[in-house]
Amino acid sequence: MKTSGRPRSTRDRPAKAPLSEEAIVDAALAILKAEGLEAVSMRRVAAALDTGPGSLYVYVEGRDGLLEAMFDRIIAEVRLETPDPSRWRAQLHSLLERLRAELVTHPGMAAATMVDPPRTEVSMRLLENLLGILLAGGLDAQDAAWAADILAAQVTYAAIEAKLRRTDPSALAAEITANFARLPADDFPLITAHAAQLVAGDVDERLRFAIDVVIDGVLHRASHQ
Repeated sequence: MKTSGRPRSTRDRPAKAPLSEEAIVDAALAILKAEGLEAVSMRRVAAALDTGPGSLYVYVEGRDGLLEAMFDRIIAEVRLETPDPSRWRAQLHSLLERLRAELVTHPGMAAATMVDPPRTEVSMRLLENLLGILLAGGLDAQDAAWAADILAAQVTYAAIEAKLRRTDPSALAAEITANFARLPADDFPLITAHAAQLVAGDVDERLRFAIDVVIDGVLHRASHQ
């Protein structure tokens, strides 16, 4: 059968979906999950959308703006709490654990955004909710503000730690313990003696401990002022 040498008409090609911030973020998140954060570039996202990198700048301000839009999409999935003084501590744990879970499912995003202060509406709503819970617990306004900052940083670190431990937690713990055990006991008597305690606990236990230490410390400090 003979085939025509005529170029295929553009009418025969499937129409591209209209470009938008939502479509750009969708493509970027798909690349993130499949290939990791380093693969997320303006050029790579543009290729996934069958367009040129320059067209993305209409919707996002470069790669930093793209990462910010991706982070907004991620934390928008975190269900917020209605602050309740009768169970504020449990609400605090639930909110921060949900935030950590979202960050863990999007590897690399926690580290990429940990130095940026909240500035978008989505991140402000999360901060508003966190502050509301802490204030419902009776914390002084200044203590609540500083505690919110510390807890946000702790959750970011916990997400990074969870990613490291997720592949094979027991193997990682064994490796760290072995490294500690190889230290000269005369120089590092406490580390070698307590190596097991230093690596003990799963990621959930360690996050719960960190949250409670911060809150208990703030409450104790307030009671002695």
